[in-house]
Amino acid sequence: MGGFLTRALKFLIVLLLLAAVILWFAARRGDRGYFEEEVTIDRAAPIVYRWITTDELLRRWISDVTKLERTGSVGPAGQTNYAYRLDQLIGTFRVSLNVRVIRAIPNQELELSVTPATESAGSFVGNVKFKLLPDGDYTRLVFSSQTRFQDMSDQIFEPILTYATRRKLQEDLARLKLMIEAEPRSQSDIQRR
Repeated sequence: MGGFLTRALKFLIVLLLLAAVILWFAARRGDRGYFEEEVTIDRAAPIVYRWITTDELLRRWISDVTKLERTGSVGPAGQTNYAYRLDQLIGTFRVSLNVRVIRAIPNQELELSVTPATESAGSFVGNVKFKLLPDGDYTRLVFSSQTRFQDMSDQIFEPILTYATRRKLQEDLARLKLMIEAEPRSQSDIQRR
């Protein structure tokens, strides 16, 4: 019995070391923290842009949102820079984020800065972009995200964190596509056809 426990313990240690080595090398890859997803939506760019910039619509297509609060501050020349506090579940983890709009070009692009809302959530800085590429009645929405983790533990677990975030985003973009395309076309959309 003692030999079995010793072998089982050695096997467990080897598995843990192997997992640590795989995570270490995965965290050192060139594209760490980066991913890009795209979806083509059967609607014009202004409609898609409205869905990614309107608070009530954001709550509908972003899954597992427990809190979405918008704060505004006036920037130079009266320009308003919006920020959000977003609490959501990614996998089984509750995540609280501060999301700030860096740049918004209506119907073309939206760029966001993402940081943790609490100090205990680790240390990272994310840059997120939504690009809208119109093609007639269709819009190709390209989402890209680059996250830089500063804590060593977050850097090691980056492949898992990036995978979980990417998977959630794929589901959210599929939901966004279904919701937008389920809306009846407006009169101006019908006349354009």
